[in-house]
Amino acid sequence: MMQLPRHPSTGFLLYETMIAMAIFSAISLGLMMGFTSLERNLAATTSFATNHTDAMRISDYLALDLRRALSVQSTQNDTRVTIPDYYDANGDPRTPQLDGEGGVYYGSNGSSVQVRYYLFNGTIYRRQNLGTPVAIAENVSDFVFTVTDLGKVVTTKITFKPRFRSSGASQAVIDGTAVYNTTLLRNGSTGG
Repeated sequence: MMQLPRHPSTGFLLYETMIAMAIFSAISLGLMMGFTSLERNLAATTSFATNHTDAMRISDYLALDLRRALSVQSTQNDTRVTIPDYYDANGDPRTPQLDGEGGVYYGSNGSSVQVRYYLFNGTIYRRQNLGTPVAIAENVSDFVFTVTDLGKVVTTKITFKPRFRSSGASQAVIDGTAVYNTTLLRNGSTGG
């Protein structure tokens, strides 16, 4: 009878398995750290884009309302702007009238609209007359109006809360989230 040749047993030895597991663990750890870093960067980028959009939106609203302002009464985190009532109850534009002294008014009696900007629970709202408040900026820590140049120039400073931070935000980081807007008042005056 012929004897079949014996093949050595095939498989991994213990030290080969341990080396393969160590290499696999190191690669897996690197991938997990990379994915975590990418996720944090995505969150930071999304937060920055949201804050930037809010800053541009509130800057546009403020500049439009302040350019048309007849009067401005401001305190920290709460400001009231009175503007002419350009539109009637149907939403149609009113015809401007001359007052005989070089001024222009809208409507039969020169009616006006009061716009209020205020900070509540980290959100800046804009409310026209007694209408529903509209949120125009979120994640805000401070909202300040400063009136200069004999009541003709209004500077606003809106400071957003940094959302993405690894070990806490320094004062320089918080100051870096502030948005400034300077507007010349064309029509009216301000009150403190």
